[in-house]
Amino acid sequence: MTHSTPPTTNLADTNVMPSAATSEKDVEQLTLRGDQYDDSTKEKIEEPANIQAIGPTACPIGQVGDDEFVEGGFEGWKVILGCALIAAPTVGWNLLWGVFQAYHSKFLLKGTPDATLSAVGSVQNALMTSLAFVTGKLGDRYGYKRFIASGCIIVFLGQFCASWCHEFWSIFLTQGVMQGAGCGLLLPMIFAIPSQWFRRHRGVATGIVIAGSSLGGAVPSLIVQAMLGRLGFHKTLLIYSFVQGVTMLAGFSLIKTRFPASQLQNKNRKIAWVDKQYFKDPSFWSFWAALLFAVFGYMTPFVYISVYAREKIPQISDQLASLPISVMAFASAIGRTTVGLTGDRIGFVNAFIIVIFISSFCQAVLWNVAADSYAGIMVFSVLFGMTGPCFISLVTPVAVTLYGTHNLATLTGLLNISNMPGSLTGPPLGGVILENSGRNWHALTAYSGVIQFVGVLCMLYGMVISSMFIWSIDPFTSSVQAGATTLCQDIAGANDSASRQWPYEYMIVGNHSYAISQYENIRVYLVLSFFLGFVVHV
Repeated sequence: MTHSTPPTTNLADTNVMPSAATSEKDVEQLTLRGDQYDDSTKEKIEEPANIQAIGPTACPIGQVGDDEFVEGGFEGWKVILGCALIAAPTVGWNLLWGVFQAYHSKFLLKGTPDATLSAVGSVQNALMTSLAFVTGKLGDRYGYKRFIASGCIIVFLGQFCASWCHEFWSIFLTQGVMQGAGCGLLLPMIFAIPSQWFRRHRGVATGIVIAGSSLGGAVPSLIVQAMLGRLGFHKTLLIYSFVQGVTMLAGFSLIKTRFPASQLQNKNRKIAWVDKQYFKDPSFWSFWAALLFAVFGYMTPFVYISVYAREKIPQISDQLASLPISVMAFASAIGRTTVGLTGDRIGFVNAFIIVIFISSFCQAVLWNVAADSYAGIMVFSVLFGMTGPCFISLVTPVAVTLYGTHNLATLTGLLNISNMPGSLTGPPLGGVILENSGRNWHALTAYSGVIQFVGVLCMLYGMVISSMFIWSIDPFTSSVQAGATTLCQDIAGANDSASRQWPYEYMIVGNHSYAISQYENIRVYLVLSFFLGFVVHV
């Protein structure tokens, strides 16, 4: 296969497409930029020499020959550790809130409805995801570390101030609003940084960071539960806030950033808050809608499992009632790392679909039918924990698969907006369903499971439509085996059966450059058949 240098173009030229002779390495240079720069280096970059891509993947490249992406190595894994340490007490607070809600409902805020109490965690989640879009865009312009530092300070102050609170409104402001605002400042940064340092192990690196948030909910939930019983709310939160602050400080000291050259060259340009090219892409809307519905259901077990255990087993102790939360958090730490490995092997979109489907099945079927005993509750906690929260760790890798690392924090923030409705109304809506159904837990579990399955259907629909559209466009360096080639030709009407290469297919659709995993255009039809068969069976 003859290798040719990709044509030089500019943003106004929307008709340039790489030739069929473009190599895999050249195509990666259209979307990925691996030069190492820190925030302080932005001032030193000169004007770009070339523009090598169009649409949302546009990325100025100075010298194509020097644009090799370098895996992070030891330095990169230190950065991953730093991101995980920051994620633990910030994003991990979502998993810990269930312990505090159970305590508040029994002691500090006794008599307050579950739907009202769950609003604290919901507002925290909604603020975190809504602010992530704005801070992600600003972070791409001005650098990540200043936003990470600001977020850590606000999170620490929120928990410290909460230790002096005794009424719902003050708990709402500190553990809800301040915690959410602080997390919103740093969330897109710590999720985007792993993709700056790793490509081959991107799924694992991102999974480790989000696994840190799981451990940040699992370990403290065991300790905090015991401390609340012995020391009370004030002393427990006072101690927790300082441990939280030390952990974030250690993580911040390990973080370094690497940026695509385009971001370093655009510092003085006007911020374009929304790239409208994303809105013209059916894959973006499919992914966005899938996230929207998935988030509605996934927080329900973390918020209500302790209340459920107390109602089903009245004689249970407070420690045993809260243990399922810790088990789910520990299991999610394992699952979030494992799903990264799985995504590296079978494709991130496939992994995304599978984990949401298993999560919906666990809630709508396993929790609904089999979790009437404490043993059943624990089995559900393990299985749901290993799959339920795992789709979050795949958001950034899927985004990078579609659009590259250019303006990654911005895109991550834009996708996180889809989390806001579910984060804000998901658990409270579950509480309303529970109360209005006469404390019928079957109604609650059916709601959370079915609404996640709707997210699966959205993703499958988008994948089928996108696959058909992609295969109707002239592919280059495409790669499918003989049987798969026949299937795709039948679907798209293609007649070209030229030689294909593994492991990645790179295709141009409109103004977008896509990097699609080897399985994603074939296995999606098999997965769809399996899901439809399951629905018919149920």
